[in-house]
Amino acid sequence: MLQTHRASLYFRIVGLLSAGAVCSLCRAADLNLYGVGHLSAENIDVGDSSSNYIHSNSSRLGIKGDQDLTDALAIYVQYESGVDLTVHGTGDGNGGATSSGQLFTRARDSFLGLRTQNYGSVQFGRVGGLNQWVYDYNLFADQVGDLGNVWSGDGLPARLDSAVEYLSPTLYGVKLALTYVPNEGGSNQQDFVVKADYAAGGLKVGGAYGKFGPGISGAPGLETYAVTGSYTLDFVNVGGGFQRERNVGGNSGADRNQATFGAAVKLGANATVKAQYTWSGELTDANGTAAHQIALGLDYDLSPAATVYAAFARASNGAQNAYSAVDFGHGNQGVPDILNGKSNSAFSIGLIYKFDVSLMKMISRT
Repeated sequence: MLQTHRASLYFRIVGLLSAGAVCSLCRAADLNLYGVGHLSAENIDVGDSSSNYIHSNSSRLGIKGDQDLTDALAIYVQYESGVDLTVHGTGDGNGGATSSGQLFTRARDSFLGLRTQNYGSVQFGRVGGLNQWVYDYNLFADQVGDLGNVWSGDGLPARLDSAVEYLSPTLYGVKLALTYVPNEGGSNQQDFVVKADYAAGGLKVGGAYGKFGPGISGAPGLETYAVTGSYTLDFVNVGGGFQRERNVGGNSGADRNQATFGAAVKLGANATVKAQYTWSGELTDANGTAAHQIALGLDYDLSPAATVYAAFARASNGAQNAYSAVDFGHGNQGVPDILNGKSNSAFSIGLIYKFDVSLMKMISRT
Protein backbone atom coordinates (compact mmCIF):
# COMPACT_ATOMS: atom_id res chain seq x y z
CA MET A 1 0.00 0.00 0.00
CA LEU A 2 2.84 2.39 0.88
CA GLN A 3 4.57 1.75 -2.44
CA THR A 4 1.28 2.31 -4.29
CA HIS A 5 0.75 5.61 -2.44
CA ARG A 6 4.31 6.77 -3.23
CA ALA A 7 3.87 5.90 -6.93
CA SER A 8 0.57 7.81 -7.07
CA LEU A 9 2.18 10.86 -5.41
CA TYR A 10 5.12 10.68 -7.85
CA PHE A 11 2.86 10.73 -10.90
CA ARG A 12 0.81 13.61 -9.49
CA ILE A 13 3.97 15.71 -8.98
CA VAL A 14 5.25 14.92 -12.46
CA GLY A 15 1.84 15.82 -13.91
CA LEU A 16 1.83 19.20 -12.14
CA LEU A 17 5.35 20.00 -13.31
CA SER A 18 4.50 18.98 -16.89
CA ALA A 19 1.38 21.13 -16.87
CA GLY A 20 3.43 24.09 -15.67
CA ALA A 21 5.98 23.55 -18.41
CA VAL A 22 3.27 23.32 -21.06
CA CYS A 23 1.57 26.49 -19.82
CA SER A 24 4.92 28.32 -19.88
CA LEU A 25 5.46 27.13 -23.43
CA CYS A 26 1.95 28.28 -24.42
CA ARG A 27 2.81 31.82 -23.34
CA ALA A 28 5.98 31.80 -25.36
CA ALA A 29 4.85 30.03 -28.53
CA ASP A 30 1.83 29.06 -30.58
CA LEU A 31 1.44 26.22 -33.07
CA ASN A 32 -1.67 25.80 -35.23
CA LEU A 33 -2.91 23.06 -37.50
CA TYR A 34 -5.22 24.39 -40.20
CA GLY A 35 -6.71 23.38 -43.50
CA VAL A 36 -9.52 23.41 -46.04
CA GLY A 37 -11.46 20.50 -47.48
CA HIS A 38 -13.25 21.47 -50.71
CA LEU A 39 -15.00 18.97 -52.97
CA SER A 40 -17.51 19.57 -55.75
CA ALA A 41 -19.57 17.68 -58.30
CA GLU A 42 -20.17 19.29 -61.68
CA ASN A 43 -21.26 18.90 -65.23
CA ILE A 44 -18.71 20.51 -67.57
CA ASP A 45 -19.29 21.25 -71.25
CA VAL A 46 -16.15 22.15 -73.22
CA GLY A 47 -17.93 22.85 -76.50
CA ASP A 48 -17.29 19.52 -78.24
CA SER A 49 -18.26 17.23 -75.35
CA SER A 50 -19.64 17.24 -71.83
CA SER A 51 -19.21 15.00 -68.79
CA ASN A 52 -19.68 14.79 -65.04
CA TYR A 53 -16.76 15.15 -62.60
CA ILE A 54 -15.83 15.08 -58.92
CA HIS A 55 -13.08 17.60 -58.16
CA SER A 56 -10.90 18.57 -55.22
CA ASN A 57 -10.47 22.34 -55.33
CA SER A 58 -7.41 23.79 -53.62
CA SER A 59 -7.95 21.59 -50.56
CA ARG A 60 -4.97 22.07 -48.27
CA LEU A 61 -3.31 21.24 -44.97
CA GLY A 62 -0.86 23.44 -43.10
CA ILE A 63 1.05 24.03 -39.89
CA LYS A 64 1.96 27.50 -38.68
CA GLY A 65 4.08 28.39 -35.70
CA ASP A 66 4.78 31.68 -33.94
CA GLN A 67 7.11 32.40 -31.03
CA ASP A 68 8.21 35.59 -29.28
CA LEU A 69 11.98 36.02 -29.14
CA THR A 70 11.84 39.33 -27.25
CA ASP A 71 9.12 41.84 -26.42
CA ALA A 72 9.64 43.44 -29.85
CA LEU A 73 10.68 40.51 -32.05
CA ALA A 74 8.99 37.23 -33.02
CA ILE A 75 9.80 34.37 -35.38
CA TYR A 76 7.14 32.54 -37.38
CA VAL A 77 6.87 29.75 -39.91
CA GLN A 78 4.26 28.24 -42.21
CA TYR A 79 4.33 24.91 -44.05
CA GLU A 80 1.37 24.35 -46.38
CA SER A 81 0.67 21.57 -48.88
CA GLY A 82 -2.09 20.97 -51.37
CA VAL A 83 -4.29 17.96 -50.65
CA ASP A 84 -6.15 16.09 -53.40
CA LEU A 85 -9.22 14.50 -51.82
CA THR A 86 -9.92 12.60 -55.04
CA VAL A 87 -6.35 11.16 -54.88
CA HIS A 88 -5.69 11.77 -58.57
CA GLY A 89 -2.63 13.75 -57.45
CA THR A 90 -2.96 16.24 -60.31
CA GLY A 91 -5.35 18.91 -61.53
CA ASP A 92 -6.55 19.71 -58.00
CA GLY A 93 -6.29 23.50 -58.20
CA ASN A 94 -3.03 23.63 -56.25
CA GLY A 95 -0.71 24.53 -59.10
CA GLY A 96 -0.31 21.70 -61.59
CA ALA A 97 1.28 18.96 -59.48
CA THR A 98 2.20 15.68 -61.17
CA SER A 99 2.18 13.45 -58.09
CA SER A 100 -0.27 10.96 -59.61
CA GLY A 101 -2.16 8.88 -57.09
CA GLN A 102 -0.92 10.91 -54.10
CA LEU A 103 -2.92 12.67 -51.40
CA PHE A 104 -0.40 15.51 -50.95
CA THR A 105 0.22 17.37 -54.19
CA ARG A 106 2.18 20.62 -54.36
CA ALA A 107 3.61 23.13 -51.91
CA ARG A 108 1.48 26.20 -51.35
CA ASP A 109 2.50 29.38 -49.47
CA SER A 110 5.34 28.23 -47.18
CA PHE A 111 7.86 30.52 -45.50
CA LEU A 112 10.00 31.44 -42.49
CA GLY A 113 9.95 35.00 -41.18
CA LEU A 114 10.77 37.55 -38.51
CA ARG A 115 8.19 40.05 -37.26
CA THR A 116 8.93 43.25 -35.37
CA GLN A 117 6.54 45.15 -33.19
CA ASN A 118 6.85 48.48 -35.01
CA TYR A 119 8.54 47.92 -38.37
CA GLY A 120 6.68 45.07 -40.02
CA SER A 121 8.02 41.66 -40.99
CA VAL A 122 10.26 39.97 -43.53
CA GLN A 123 9.77 36.41 -44.74
CA PHE A 124 11.53 34.01 -47.09
CA GLY A 125 10.10 31.15 -49.15
CA ARG A 126 7.13 30.53 -51.45
CA VAL A 127 4.72 33.49 -51.44
CA GLY A 128 2.02 35.04 -53.58
CA GLY A 129 2.57 36.58 -57.02
CA LEU A 130 -0.71 37.21 -58.84
CA ASN A 131 -2.39 35.78 -55.73
CA GLN A 132 -1.57 39.03 -53.92
CA TRP A 133 -4.35 40.81 -55.80
CA VAL A 134 -6.48 38.25 -57.69
CA TYR A 135 -8.27 37.45 -54.42
CA ASP A 136 -8.95 41.09 -53.50
CA TYR A 137 -12.36 40.75 -55.15
CA ASN A 138 -12.95 37.18 -56.28
CA LEU A 139 -16.44 36.01 -55.32
CA PHE A 140 -15.83 32.56 -56.85
CA ALA A 141 -12.39 31.83 -55.45
CA ASP A 142 -11.61 28.10 -55.90
CA GLN A 143 -15.02 27.54 -57.48
CA VAL A 144 -16.02 27.42 -61.14
CA GLY A 145 -15.85 31.00 -62.42
CA ASP A 146 -12.71 31.87 -60.41
CA LEU A 147 -11.35 35.26 -61.50
CA GLY A 148 -7.93 33.67 -61.93
CA ASN A 149 -9.26 31.69 -64.91
CA VAL A 150 -8.94 34.92 -66.90
CA TRP A 151 -6.41 37.05 -65.02
CA SER A 152 -3.82 34.27 -65.03
CA GLY A 153 -4.52 33.18 -68.61
CA ASP A 154 -1.45 34.90 -70.08
CA GLY A 155 1.09 33.36 -67.73
CA LEU A 156 1.10 35.56 -64.62
CA PRO A 157 2.48 33.29 -61.87
CA ALA A 158 0.12 32.69 -58.96
CA ARG A 159 3.01 32.12 -56.54
CA LEU A 160 6.72 32.92 -56.47
CA ASP A 161 9.43 30.54 -55.26
CA SER A 162 12.71 31.51 -53.56
CA ALA A 163 11.26 34.90 -52.66
CA VAL A 164 12.00 37.46 -49.97
CA GLU A 165 9.02 39.59 -48.94
CA TYR A 166 8.67 42.62 -46.70
CA LEU A 167 5.27 43.29 -45.09
CA SER A 168 4.83 46.72 -43.53
CA PRO A 169 2.76 47.51 -40.44
CA THR A 170 -0.63 49.11 -41.08
CA LEU A 171 -0.45 52.91 -40.83
CA TYR A 172 -3.58 55.04 -41.24
CA GLY A 173 -5.27 52.08 -42.91
CA VAL A 174 -2.44 51.52 -45.42
CA LYS A 175 -0.15 48.50 -45.62
CA LEU A 176 2.56 47.64 -48.14
CA ALA A 177 4.09 44.40 -49.44
CA LEU A 178 7.37 44.26 -51.39
CA THR A 179 8.39 40.95 -53.00
CA TYR A 180 11.64 40.09 -54.77
CA VAL A 181 13.00 36.92 -56.41
CA PRO A 182 16.71 36.99 -57.38
CA ASN A 183 18.30 35.56 -60.52
CA GLU A 184 19.88 32.69 -58.55
CA GLY A 185 22.58 32.10 -61.15
CA GLY A 186 20.29 32.63 -64.12
CA SER A 187 19.80 35.58 -66.45
CA ASN A 188 16.88 38.01 -66.70
CA GLN A 189 14.65 36.00 -64.39
CA GLN A 190 14.25 38.39 -61.48
CA ASP A 191 10.70 39.01 -60.23
CA PHE A 192 9.36 42.12 -58.47
CA VAL A 193 5.94 42.76 -56.94
CA VAL A 194 4.77 45.89 -55.12
CA LYS A 195 1.35 45.72 -53.46
CA ALA A 196 -0.45 48.42 -51.47
CA ASP A 197 -3.77 48.12 -49.63
CA TYR A 198 -6.05 50.59 -47.88
CA ALA A 199 -9.05 49.73 -45.70
CA ALA A 200 -11.45 51.99 -43.81
CA GLY A 201 -14.86 50.88 -42.65
CA GLY A 202 -16.53 48.97 -45.48
CA LEU A 203 -14.11 50.31 -48.12
CA LYS A 204 -11.12 48.34 -49.41
CA VAL A 205 -8.77 49.53 -52.16
CA GLY A 206 -5.67 47.84 -53.55
CA GLY A 207 -3.00 48.54 -56.13
CA ALA A 208 -0.22 46.33 -57.49
CA TYR A 209 2.67 46.32 -59.93
CA GLY A 210 4.52 43.19 -60.95
CA LYS A 211 7.38 42.40 -63.33
CA PHE A 212 8.35 38.79 -64.01
CA GLY A 213 11.59 37.92 -65.80
CA PRO A 214 11.30 35.52 -68.77
CA GLY A 215 14.68 33.90 -68.10
CA ILE A 216 15.86 34.74 -71.61
CA SER A 217 18.58 37.34 -72.04
CA GLY A 218 17.31 40.46 -73.82
CA ALA A 219 13.63 39.43 -73.79
CA PRO A 220 11.12 41.80 -72.15
CA GLY A 221 9.56 40.70 -68.89
CA LEU A 222 5.84 40.22 -68.39
CA GLU A 223 4.53 43.29 -66.56
CA THR A 224 1.20 43.95 -64.92
CA TYR A 225 -0.57 46.87 -63.27
CA ALA A 226 -3.71 46.23 -61.23
CA VAL A 227 -6.19 48.16 -59.12
CA THR A 228 -8.99 46.61 -57.07
CA GLY A 229 -11.73 47.88 -54.82
CA SER A 230 -14.83 46.83 -52.91
CA TYR A 231 -17.43 48.32 -50.60
CA THR A 232 -19.67 46.59 -48.08
CA LEU A 233 -22.82 48.22 -46.74
CA ASP A 234 -25.09 46.19 -44.50
CA PHE A 235 -26.03 43.08 -46.51
CA VAL A 236 -24.67 44.23 -49.91
CA ASN A 237 -21.10 44.01 -51.20
CA VAL A 238 -19.97 45.40 -54.56
CA GLY A 239 -16.51 45.53 -56.13
CA GLY A 240 -14.24 44.94 -59.06
CA GLY A 241 -10.82 45.47 -60.52
CA PHE A 242 -8.75 46.36 -63.56
CA GLN A 243 -5.55 44.68 -64.76
CA ARG A 244 -3.22 45.66 -67.60
CA GLU A 245 -0.60 43.24 -68.91
CA ARG A 246 2.40 44.17 -71.01
CA ASN A 247 4.77 42.04 -73.14
CA VAL A 248 2.57 38.96 -72.99
CA GLY A 249 4.40 35.82 -74.07
CA GLY A 250 7.74 37.66 -74.07
CA ASN A 251 6.64 39.74 -77.06
CA SER A 252 7.36 43.46 -76.76
CA GLY A 253 4.20 45.52 -77.25
CA ALA A 254 1.81 42.56 -76.81
CA ASP A 255 -0.49 44.20 -74.27
CA ARG A 256 -3.93 43.40 -72.91
CA ASN A 257 -6.52 45.05 -70.62
CA GLN A 258 -8.78 43.03 -68.33
CA ALA A 259 -11.54 44.03 -65.93
CA THR A 260 -14.05 42.51 -63.52
CA PHE A 261 -17.01 43.63 -61.44
CA GLY A 262 -19.55 41.87 -59.28
CA ALA A 263 -21.92 41.96 -56.32
CA ALA A 264 -22.95 39.75 -53.42
CA VAL A 265 -26.19 40.07 -51.43
CA LYS A 266 -26.84 38.29 -48.14
CA LEU A 267 -30.22 36.60 -47.82
CA GLY A 268 -30.82 36.29 -44.11
CA ALA A 269 -28.14 35.05 -41.74
CA ASN A 270 -26.75 32.16 -43.79
CA ALA A 271 -27.31 32.55 -47.54
CA THR A 272 -25.48 34.75 -50.07
CA VAL A 273 -26.35 35.17 -53.74
CA LYS A 274 -23.54 36.46 -55.94
CA ALA A 275 -22.60 37.30 -59.52
CA GLN A 276 -19.35 38.35 -61.21
CA TYR A 277 -18.47 39.32 -64.77
CA THR A 278 -14.91 39.35 -66.13
CA TRP A 279 -13.78 40.77 -69.47
CA SER A 280 -10.47 40.27 -71.26
CA GLY A 281 -9.65 42.57 -74.16
CA GLU A 282 -7.72 41.66 -77.27
CA LEU A 283 -3.96 41.50 -77.37
CA THR A 284 -2.41 44.40 -79.28
CA ASP A 285 -2.74 43.77 -83.04
CA ALA A 286 -4.16 40.28 -82.48
CA ASN A 287 -7.77 39.99 -83.58
CA GLY A 288 -9.91 37.26 -82.07
CA THR A 289 -8.11 37.16 -78.71
CA ALA A 290 -10.84 38.71 -76.52
CA ALA A 291 -12.93 36.74 -74.04
CA HIS A 292 -15.35 37.12 -71.18
CA GLN A 293 -16.59 35.03 -68.24
CA ILE A 294 -19.80 35.15 -66.24
CA ALA A 295 -20.37 33.40 -62.91
CA LEU A 296 -23.53 33.07 -60.80
CA GLY A 297 -23.77 31.36 -57.44
CA LEU A 298 -25.50 30.75 -54.13
CA ASP A 299 -23.54 30.05 -50.92
CA TYR A 300 -25.19 28.72 -47.77
CA ASP A 301 -23.28 28.62 -44.48
CA LEU A 302 -24.05 25.46 -42.51
CA SER A 303 -21.82 26.86 -39.74
CA PRO A 304 -19.00 29.42 -39.52
CA ALA A 305 -16.67 26.63 -40.73
CA ALA A 306 -18.81 24.84 -43.34
CA THR A 307 -20.41 26.07 -46.59
CA VAL A 308 -22.44 24.36 -49.27
CA TYR A 309 -22.87 26.10 -52.62
CA ALA A 310 -24.24 25.94 -56.15
CA ALA A 311 -22.55 27.79 -59.01
CA PHE A 312 -22.67 28.24 -62.77
CA ALA A 313 -19.88 29.69 -64.92
CA ARG A 314 -19.37 30.22 -68.62
CA ALA A 315 -16.28 31.40 -70.51
CA SER A 316 -16.76 32.71 -74.06
CA ASN A 317 -13.64 32.91 -76.21
CA GLY A 318 -12.63 34.72 -79.37
CA ALA A 319 -11.36 32.69 -82.32
CA GLN A 320 -7.75 32.80 -81.03
CA ASN A 321 -8.40 32.44 -77.30
CA ALA A 322 -9.04 29.46 -74.99
CA TYR A 323 -9.82 30.57 -71.43
CA SER A 324 -11.47 27.95 -69.21
CA ALA A 325 -14.32 28.45 -66.74
CA VAL A 326 -12.83 25.53 -64.73
CA ASP A 327 -9.22 26.21 -63.82
CA PHE A 328 -6.94 28.15 -61.48
CA GLY A 329 -8.05 27.39 -57.89
CA HIS A 330 -10.67 24.89 -59.03
CA GLY A 331 -9.71 21.35 -59.98
CA ASN A 332 -9.73 20.32 -63.64
CA GLN A 333 -8.65 16.67 -63.46
CA GLY A 334 -9.95 14.82 -66.52
CA VAL A 335 -11.40 17.88 -68.26
CA PRO A 336 -10.41 17.98 -71.97
CA ASP A 337 -8.33 20.89 -73.21
CA ILE A 338 -10.31 23.97 -74.24
CA LEU A 339 -9.88 24.69 -77.95
CA ASN A 340 -9.47 28.18 -79.39
CA GLY A 341 -12.79 29.85 -80.07
CA LYS A 342 -14.79 27.36 -78.00
CA SER A 343 -17.09 28.50 -75.24
CA ASN A 344 -17.25 26.28 -72.15
CA SER A 345 -19.51 26.13 -69.14
CA ALA A 346 -19.97 24.32 -65.83
CA PHE A 347 -22.72 23.65 -63.28
CA SER A 348 -21.29 22.90 -59.84
CA ILE A 349 -22.43 21.83 -56.36
CA GLY A 350 -19.77 21.97 -53.67
CA LEU A 351 -18.97 21.57 -50.00
CA ILE A 352 -16.24 23.47 -48.10
CA TYR A 353 -14.98 22.86 -44.57
CA LYS A 354 -12.31 25.02 -42.90
CA PHE A 355 -10.51 24.44 -39.61
CA ASP A 356 -7.80 26.17 -37.60
CA VAL A 357 -6.94 24.74 -34.18
CA SER A 358 -4.23 25.65 -31.68
CA LEU A 359 -2.16 22.57 -30.89
CA MET A 360 -0.65 24.23 -27.82
CA LYS A 361 -4.12 24.91 -26.34
CA MET A 362 -5.09 21.31 -27.01
CA ILE A 363 -1.97 20.08 -25.22
CA SER A 364 -2.54 22.42 -22.28
CA ARG A 365 -6.01 20.90 -21.73
CA THR A 366 -4.70 17.36 -21.48
